[in-house]
Amino acid sequence: MLVDVAPPALHHVDPALRPDCFRKIRVNTSTLFSTLGMAALLAALCSTPASAAPGPVDPQRDSIADEIINSVRTAIGAGNCDAAVNLLKSGLKSGRPKVSLLAGSMYEQGLCVKRDWDTAVSFYALAADGGLNQGADRLAAGYADPVNGPDIAAALWWAQRGMSRLVIPYCPISDEALKDPDRFVAEIGTWEPARLATCNYVFAVSSMMTAELAYPELAAAFNIGAEVRYIFYPGKPAVEIEKSETQEYAMLGVIDGDALRYRNRKDKTGGFEKAVNDVAKRALARYPQPPGISPDAKVHLGMGFLIDHR
Repeated sequence: MLVDVAPPALHHVDPALRPDCFRKIRVNTSTLFSTLGMAALLAALCSTPASAAPGPVDPQRDSIADEIINSVRTAIGAGNCDAAVNLLKSGLKSGRPKVSLLAGSMYEQGLCVKRDWDTAVSFYALAADGGLNQGADRLAAGYADPVNGPDIAAALWWAQRGMSRLVIPYCPISDEALKDPDRFVAEIGTWEPARLATCNYVFAVSSMMTAELAYPELAAAFNIGAEVRYIFYPGKPAVEIEKSETQEYAMLGVIDGDALRYRNRKDKTGGFEKAVNDVAKRALARYPQPPGISPDAKVHLGMGFLIDHR
C-alpha cells in the first residue's frame, strides 16, 4: 500500500509485534459517539488446532487452497449450498489460511450458512494468524460496522495489523500499546467520542477497501498488471481515482488470438479502476460519516495488482 495524507499526516509504520495469542477486544459503547468504556471481554483466540498450520507454504500463493476455494465458489454459483458447505468443511481440515478467510466471509455475509459474526471473527483471526493480512483487514472492517456493534477498540486494534498498518497523528497509539491489548484499550479510553468516531470511520473505509480489492478477473485473464492510486476524502465523503498505470505481462501457455487482440481495450485495463470504484461505493454506504471532519482532509492510498509467475 502507498500511503500519505494531508491533513493530518499519515505514515507507514513497521509491522507491530503480535502478542503471543490473537485476542478479540470488545469495548461496550452505547452509541458511536458515547464515551469509551473499559474492555468487556479480552478473549484469547489461542485454541488453534495443530491442523491449522499447513506448513511453510506462502498463504498468498497456496494453489491447493485456491482449488478448494474455487470448488466452494462453483457450488455456490450452482445454487448447491449443501455441496458448498461440505467442501468448505473438508477444506478447513487442511488448516489453510485462505480457506479460513473464505469461511469467515461466508459467515459474515450469511452465504450458504447462517450469518454469525462471532463465528466469522474466529475464522478471520485464524486467517490473520496464518499470515493473511486480509483477515485482519476484514476484522477491522467488520468490527467498525454498526451492524456488529460497532466495537471501536477491536476495529482499531485489527486495523493496525492489516495490509497497510497505518498510523495517524489524530489517532495516536503508542508502540507499547500496539503490543499489549490491555494498554491499547486504556489508551484509546482517554479519547473523546468525536475522535473515536472519526478514527473508526477513516480506518473502517480504508480497511474494507484493502480487504475487498482483489485482482480483477477480467484483467487477470489478459495478464495485465496495474498500480491504482486513489484518494479518500472522509469529510465529503468520496473516493477518487488519482492515477492508474498498467503493465502487460508475458502471456504464458496456449494463447487465444482474441486475447492478444483485445487485451489493451479500455474495458480490460479499466477493470482496475472499476474495482476500486465499486468497493468504494460499498464502503461509503456501509459506514455512517461522523460530523466535523474537514472537507480538505484526504488520505492517499494505492493498490498494486501484480502477477507473479513464480
